[in-house]
Amino acid sequence: MTLTEIIETFKTKLNPSKIMDSLERTASFYDESENGSLGSDSDESDSGGNESGVDLKSNPYSSLASGSVKSSEAARITRNEKEPLIKLTDVWKIYQMGEVEFAALKGIDLEIYEGEFLVVLGPSGSGKSTLMNLLGCLDIPSEGTVFLNSSDISELAESELARIRGQMIGFIFQSFNLIPTLSTEENVLLPLEFQEEDVQLARKKAAYLLDIVGLSDKRKNLPSQLSGGQRQRVAIARSLAVNPPIILADEPTGNLDSKTGDYILDFLDGLNKKEGKTIIIVTHDLDIVKHATRVVYIRDGEIEKIEIRTKNESEEIK
Repeated sequence: MTLTEIIETFKTKLNPSKIMDSLERTASFYDESENGSLGSDSDESDSGGNESGVDLKSNPYSSLASGSVKSSEAARITRNEKEPLIKLTDVWKIYQMGEVEFAALKGIDLEIYEGEFLVVLGPSGSGKSTLMNLLGCLDIPSEGTVFLNSSDISELAESELARIRGQMIGFIFQSFNLIPTLSTEENVLLPLEFQEEDVQLARKKAAYLLDIVGLSDKRKNLPSQLSGGQRQRVAIARSLAVNPPIILADEPTGNLDSKTGDYILDFLDGLNKKEGKTIIIVTHDLDIVKHATRVVYIRDGEIEKIEIRTKNESEEIK
């Protein structure tokens, strides 16, 4: 793909309430009756300006419901709804450090179901990053089994694992992991290119997602021309590009100020409530727990306890 030339940076003001309102009105990718534009009351001075000219009444993702089945939709259709999206059974991860073996994870059993907002909470060195790599199928266990969509990832060829992972999981990283030489739009387009999406439809999807996160006027900017909060919003748009059923976030607010961090969490909460996406956040931040339906506490490579949360009340289970 030809790289876009650097253009002049526009200074805009973040307006989380306007962006969240846009999310509320465009949250459903499948029900066209829920789709809507920013509306005639949209203030062009806000950061959510629709510079791309995309009409949000024409949701490019709605075609998935009318016969054009691609990417994550195919994976979602073949799912057994009675089975967990991700299942870990007696999982160990052992690293060889010279002559010494170190067990980062010790006999982890965990099931994650569709529509959960799961928070994995633990201090540094607890094994949560190792667990995140296994949940995201970025690594395989030393012992035990990890199932993604009822498939044992250890038995899949790397090409097949990459395909399924690319269709089912959207990743949001603390350090954003944007390609520095690509524009905002090109970064969002990357997952669609990997899935060989039609070029014109891919561009419509990228424009649609950038409008939802309030960055349509930044589509030509490079990551270096964006603030930390804007880069994280690009990362969120990229994670949604193939419309995966699972969003996996590693410390998504770690490099952000508290106001922007709250916006990001509210956005993810909206995706969970309005679209039923399964959200998994790996963190050490206790404040994120308030968004969770379940909290997995991990320490020294083992699950200490699992807490079920309902309307700010919790029940501990062993």
